[in-house]
Amino acid sequence: MTIELLETMESISRRYSVAPDQAADLGQEPAVDQVTITWQQVTGRPPSVLVTVPAGPEGWAIPVPHRPDWLTGLIVKDAPSWWLK
Repeated sequence: MTIELLETMESISRRYSVAPDQAADLGQEPAVDQVTITWQQVTGRPPSVLVTVPAGPEGWAIPVPHRPDWLTGLIVKDAPSWWLK
């Protein structure tokens, strides 16, 4: 990623609390109680989404590759209009 591409990036992040059964669906150890969804778009490229979970008290996060139905629904339901185009 170059500085020029970063200048054209639009992104929105939202943090959500998850229920214990939803956390189990994510397959993360130890179990998590929240996820962060970041919708991104760079001019001239397809939009993307990144889902992360906390990885420690220092504020680090790790990506979650698994997308259970409830998470996919949340991604689409709360997506910004520019991401859905």
